[in-house]
Amino acid sequence: MQRLICIMVLFYLIQTYGSNPGLFDLPLTIYLKNSLHLSPPELATFGSLVILPWTIKPLYGIIADVFPIFGYRFKSYFFICYTLALLVFLQLSSIQYYTIQILASSMVLISTCIAFSDVLTDKFMVVSGKENNNTAVLQAAQWAALGFGGAILSYLGGWLAKNSNLPFVFLLTAIVPLMGLFATFLLFAEPINPKIKVDIKSTISAIWSAAMSRRFLAIGGFIACLQFGIVPPLVYYLTDVLKFDPEFLGILGAFGSLASGLGAITFGILAPRISRQLLLNLIIGLSAISTLGLLFMYDKHSAILVYLFIGFTGAIAALGVLEIAARGCPTNVEGATYALLTSIYNLANRPGPILGGYLYDKGVPLSTLVIISALFTAVCWFLIPLLRLEEE
Repeated sequence: MQRLICIMVLFYLIQTYGSNPGLFDLPLTIYLKNSLHLSPPELATFGSLVILPWTIKPLYGIIADVFPIFGYRFKSYFFICYTLALLVFLQLSSIQYYTIQILASSMVLISTCIAFSDVLTDKFMVVSGKENNNTAVLQAAQWAALGFGGAILSYLGGWLAKNSNLPFVFLLTAIVPLMGLFATFLLFAEPINPKIKVDIKSTISAIWSAAMSRRFLAIGGFIACLQFGIVPPLVYYLTDVLKFDPEFLGILGAFGSLASGLGAITFGILAPRISRQLLLNLIIGLSAISTLGLLFMYDKHSAILVYLFIGFTGAIAALGVLEIAARGCPTNVEGATYALLTSIYNLANRPGPILGGYLYDKGVPLSTLVIISALFTAVCWFLIPLLRLEEE
């Protein structure tokens, strides 16, 4: 169990620093806003394009399941993903002036590589977790890595955004996929099996049947509704209205990530001890409250408190959703079906910021957009009976 937790933590740290959000995230955001002069809806659209590879994760699961390479289902694909990401980062570090086309295409390719590796890691988690009935603990370990690793990442990102340039940031980030290559060969134990044979038709048929089941569709719909909100990209409000500099944005993100790690640990302790019904009510309530917390930011001290609260409650809410998703994955197709549900999770929260960015750009107050988002989250209470928790 300890070895499995260590693998989850390490590969999620690689994911965090490599692309989700990535060490380059804040420096890149500031560059897009200040150097390329993207508006709030344009920045949200750029973010949605970059996150697009994370919305087609089931495709990666099917590819890895159906087409093993050199007798491996995991190692070969990890090697390909991290090598491609490393080459793209090195290429970006050699460029002095970036166009939106160069940045968009490069970020999409990097996101594809890291998202593919994430699918492999999550499949390993779901299969192992369901065997031992500890999916909540393993997911808590993953998100603790995201939180505590993200705290350091946010601080570094803020410092780099203020004191360095984008080419150096990309060069520094290239260390991350390089570490992934070493971790794949040194820690990820997978015996070679040159005689692996897969029935493609039956595998795809099983995935389709699982995805079309009534309960699976209900879980997907619940996740989509819970994730939808019209809060615009906050970087404009924080820098233009509250006058925060990039370095403080990094510190702010560090506090939020640290609280997220604590929330993940709290979830890992509490989740095995409470009912699924109570967990869902907790998810919805915390999601709505954490969104409303944005109304109370007016200076640096209040922003830190809000980010601490949002980070802690947001981690519990997100992990609760992913726990329901993991438990809803049918046997033998866990990888693809869990990837499908997490794709819904990633996709559902992209249209909202675009709409919110457009409305904010047109003069709609942030407070109005926050309240509407919180009310939409509260509607999810009416969807709980559709999940049919008694079938678990």
